[in-house]
Amino acid sequence: MIRASCHCTAIRLEVDEAPSWVNDCNCTLCRRYGALWAYYEPGEVQVIAGDGATDVYRWESEMLAFHRCQVCGCVTHFEVLADDAPFICGVNARMMPALDPADVRIQQKNNSHSGFFWTRVDGPIVASGHPKMSPPGPDDWR
Repeated sequence: MIRASCHCTAIRLEVDEAPSWVNDCNCTLCRRYGALWAYYEPGEVQVIAGDGATDVYRWESEMLAFHRCQVCGCVTHFEVLADDAPFICGVNARMMPALDPADVRIQQKNNSHSGFFWTRVDGPIVASGHPKMSPPGPDDWR
């Protein structure tokens, strides 16, 4: 099981398995969100907390509903607004603190047709000046 949550933990999601790959979409919306999407089948994502605590943006065709926390503003997931029943399809993998990015392949999908992506490594990782946080434990959603 892997947990996902917004920064304030008002929105909490659980999935049975960590993604083996995530999608870096550069469409006009996803590049603004900065999300890396992990995809799941209907019923594979459980809302543990925060049902009804999101603001929803329905994009253009209104087939997708993007959810963000009303408190901290993190974009946590999107659902497909299917005719038979809506279901959560995409979870923002950046909300999964226990997910090691080294274990996940990034697939870049050129939905803007520009060929431009923000995810690339141009140099070494720079050390942080922020106070050190302990690694997430079993009861820590962040």
